[in-house]
Amino acid sequence: MKRLLIISLSALLFLSSCSGYDNRTFDSAAAMVQDAKGKVEWISAADMAKVLEEGHGYYLIDCREQSEFDVSCIKGAIPVPRGVLENMISEKAPRHRNPVYIYCSNGDRSALAATVLPLLKYSNVKVIEGGFDNWQTAYPDLVETAPVRGAVKAAPKKAAAGCGG
Repeated sequence: MKRLLIISLSALLFLSSCSGYDNRTFDSAAAMVQDAKGKVEWISAADMAKVLEEGHGYYLIDCREQSEFDVSCIKGAIPVPRGVLENMISEKAPRHRNPVYIYCSNGDRSALAATVLPLLKYSNVKVIEGGFDNWQTAYPDLVETAPVRGAVKAAPKKAAAGCGG
């Protein structure tokens, strides 16, 4: 009986160690970002520019805050801020098999986001090296200023009633 219990516990321990579930903890956010950066696939800005030239069949996700996106973004990007990515991604990028290219300002938030997307069944996810900071220097002609899609614009103020209104 003891032997059966030991074999059962050993098998359980072995199977749980092979589950792929990573439950490590980190001493800092910087350590967590560094770990994420080592787990994701990267695409150079030059290769991403070629993807944009080719045209269709992919999602380009800007995971910066909405206020950052509203100023400028890579042409054609879809705003899905990192803080709401898990809740919004299926709505913004419904086809899980299409390639997903993701960026933030420098690669930190996008690396974290790219580690989550495979858990949501996105199988082809790449982070743009250097983020938007690098992109706007290398490809200023592929930067869109004050993009309309997804932007939160203030409604025009109504004229006040009375004199001079």
